[in-house]
Amino acid sequence: MSELPGAVRRVHPAGTTIAREYQARSTILIITAGWAAFAKMLPNGSRLIVDFALPHEMALIEFTGEMSETVTALSNVAAIELAGPIRSVFSRYPQVICEAVLAAAASRYSRVAEHLASVSRRGTVERTAHLLLELACRTQRSATSYPDRYDCPLTQTELADALGLSAVHVSRVLKTLREAGLASFRRGVVELHDHQGLIEMAGFDRPYNST
Repeated sequence: MSELPGAVRRVHPAGTTIAREYQARSTILIITAGWAAFAKMLPNGSRLIVDFALPHEMALIEFTGEMSETVTALSNVAAIELAGPIRSVFSRYPQVICEAVLAAAASRYSRVAEHLASVSRRGTVERTAHLLLELACRTQRSATSYPDRYDCPLTQTELADALGLSAVHVSRVLKTLREAGLASFRRGVVELHDHQGLIEMAGFDRPYNST
């Protein structure tokens, strides 16, 4: 990736803005380390995290300057950046890169659809379990197996912004999952104690995350 024409390596320190809402920018990020968040900022100052970008994933930024999202580094993010516009990759890069771009777009669409289903129709415990399972699959880079534990740099506030809850409510939900022997989240580590129990509770469908 780093040898492709126009590829640039960049590091975005934790807390910095990679791309801003209402800003015109087109970039393909190949995340090599760190976590980033795509979020909508609301007029009242609150935030809804729409999606995350994790290591070894491709994040597509195609912002026209009208609305779009804010992309923030949640931890130190190292990435290889390919200049857009994204539609031009099909004439500039090898087929394998083009296929990866299409897969990344399809995967993000599926995740955003699931997140919408969670905040609108799933209960608070179910939606939290669903997100923890999704992140487990993505850190494992597998849609067919789950790790027993994984590093997760999210704060409870960031988790709350992704779930459409308050940080206090998230704390209560995590306590419920922990006391039920399903999962725990402490000091930046998520532990999945009962994979099948979490899957059944969340109604988690692994194929949506398979790309």
